Amino acid sequence: MARRYLIPDSEPAYYFTFMDEAAKKTILRHFPYGLYVVTVASGSGEDHGMTANWVMQAAFEPPMVVVALENTSKTLGMVRDSRHFAVNVVLDSQRELAGKLGRSSEQTPQKLKGIKTKPGPVSGTPVLADCLGWVECRVVATLPSGDHTLVLGEVVAAGVEHDGEPLTMREAGFKYSG
Repeated sequence: MARRYLIPDSEPAYYFTFMDEAAKKTILRHFPYGLYVVTVASGSGEDHGMTANWVMQAAFEPPMVVVALENTSKTLGMVRDSRHFAVNVVLDSQRELAGKLGRSSEQTPQKLKGIKTKPGPVSGTPVLADCLGWVECRVVATLPSGDHTLVLGEVVAAGVEHDGEPLTMREAGFKYSG
């Protein structure tokens, strides 16, 4: 939805909008998005994972990443409670895995069931054993961002599991929905 802006001191009050919704959607679909799996463990031993595509490196020193998580997601609550998470880079051959973990937790409550994981070396957060690689992170900060929350994590461990290329939204045939 486009926002309306008031031109100060205009008589009568004059509002304008400048958001072209079609242009916004078109150009954001051209942003290259990777596909990642964010994993987390609860204090009660429940492991959870979800597909994410709004992930990026945020700092070199100390190394940090940021991930955008939906405010209504099970993952966000678990990350806030555990204060740790992992970002797993999905191989270009793992489209089915990205699709499975992209379903809602209500449709697929135990999403990591049957997926080979191992505990991260620092916090025990599960990492995918058959992905390209992963970073284990300690939560540094969160920031509300509309219908998502940005989670900033300091990278505390990293691992490379396989050689290969990462899966992208385009290669997977997934569509940006914004």
